Amino acid sequence: MRLLSLMMEELDYKKLYEAYSPNGRNPAVPPKILFKILIYAYMNDIWSSRKIELACKRDVNFMWLLEGFKAPDHNTIARFRTGRLEPILDDLFNSIFN
Repeated sequence: MRLLSLMMEELDYKKLYEAYSPNGRNPAVPPKILFKILIYAYMNDIWSSRKIELACKRDVNFMWLLEGFKAPDHNTIARFRTGRLEPILDDLFNSIFN
C-alpha cells in the first residue's frame, strides 16, 4: 500500500485538478487522495462505493491513504469516479510512461 502510494505520487494530476472548477468550493478530500483510495480499493476487490466508504472508516490502510482527511461518503466516491475521473483516466495512466 505504501509502495502504491509512492508510485502514484509520480503521476501527473494536472488534468484531474483541472476537472474541478476554480470557482467552486474546495473538495473535502483532494482528488489525488480519492484516486489513490479508488486504486487501492480495486486492488483489494472492493468495487462498491458504499463498501469503499466503509473501508475508509474501518480499515487502517485506507485511513493512512486519507492522510487525516475525513472519509468520503459513497456519493462523493461515485461522483468522482464517473464525473471527474472517467474522462481523464487514460491521460493519468499514460503519464506513468512519459
